[in-house]
Amino acid sequence: MNVEQAISRIKAATHDISDEYSNERCIEFLNTSAQQIGGLLCAAKWPPMAQEMELHDGDRLPDNYMHSCGTYPIRITNGIVSFLDGSEVMRYRYFSNPEFIENTTDAMPFDGFPAIQDVVVKTAVILALNENEYDVSQDNAIRQELMQAIAGGMGANATG
Repeated sequence: MNVEQAISRIKAATHDISDEYSNERCIEFLNTSAQQIGGLLCAAKWPPMAQEMELHDGDRLPDNYMHSCGTYPIRITNGIVSFLDGSEVMRYRYFSNPEFIENTTDAMPFDGFPAIQDVVVKTAVILALNENEYDVSQDNAIRQELMQAIAGGMGANATG
């Protein structure tokens, strides 16, 4: 699925015949949704959320940084890394949220994982409907079931 298809699904699911939700607003819904789902997946230590970088003493962590994969002899203060063991450089693994979508030609987050992309779109639909004060309680219940199914499918053996 690409961003343009996701936007079409949001507009269809919200019955947006008057074009109330612009593409930019739909992208905002998708970004909020992807960040929420990404946070859940990072907390569950889902391996595809792991990144690796060469880290130097004094470097700033990436904006999408969530938490490290394991323990390292470092201190992080206000996003700046200080090494505690005298090293100057190390390979650093961390969990990160997906990059933000900026336009309709961007790839959707979680490419290659259609079930997760479906949850992202469903959550974006709920955000859109909630903005207009629709009753989204049933939608939220379905979304929770989908998220639990994804979390259960990742299993307790997920490691970073």
